[in-house]
Amino acid sequence: MCKQAAKMPKSHFCSTVCADDAEKKGPMILEVPAGHVTFKSVEDQFKASWRHTGKPCPPVKRVYKIMATAASLTTYKAYQYVRSPGNENRRWHGTKRECNLGDKGQTQFCGSAKCSLCCIVKSSFDISLWGTKTGWGRFGKGIYTSSTSSKSNDYSHNECSSSLKAILLNKVIVGRGVSLTSPPAGYDSVLAEKGGSLNYDELVVYTNDAIRPSFLVMYEP
Repeated sequence: MCKQAAKMPKSHFCSTVCADDAEKKGPMILEVPAGHVTFKSVEDQFKASWRHTGKPCPPVKRVYKIMATAASLTTYKAYQYVRSPGNENRRWHGTKRECNLGDKGQTQFCGSAKCSLCCIVKSSFDISLWGTKTGWGRFGKGIYTSSTSSKSNDYSHNECSSSLKAILLNKVIVGRGVSLTSPPAGYDSVLAEKGGSLNYDELVVYTNDAIRPSFLVMYEP
């Protein structure tokens, strides 16, 4: 919160007091200083996972830590505990932005129910809205993410005037994954690897509790 003290190991904050204070104030976004190790971790993942040939990786300009409500984190952690504590991935998701959330000095959510970015950051993903944005899904009714930042970039759209684009880096519990169009009994997610008509990988989960937005990343178009 202070943006000055060194962070604790395995935490984005300098102390448990600081972390607890931030959690109590959620949902909100906190800008990560450019020199912070957390900024570098997110930036490095964005660059390393930009795989589209012929499309240079754009520079990351801002990174925000997303602070969810305590209730939202509790249900996610409960799902994580049941499935597999060590089976958490960081995956990208691009969506629509109607407001200037993430631009310089803009940390307040807008009130539009159609601003997908604000809705996801405030209350996480809602699988009941599947199909209302893109109208289809190769792997059925699920929440789609990718380890490839440039793939998720294709789904990041501004419906506002801004010099930057927005993308979400999310915590995702894979559970037991399988390569199918929907998970059979006993499985929790679909792991779609590159091949055939699929140019870049996808990870699809089928319950809201399996995913939480973790970082908002702002970058040049």
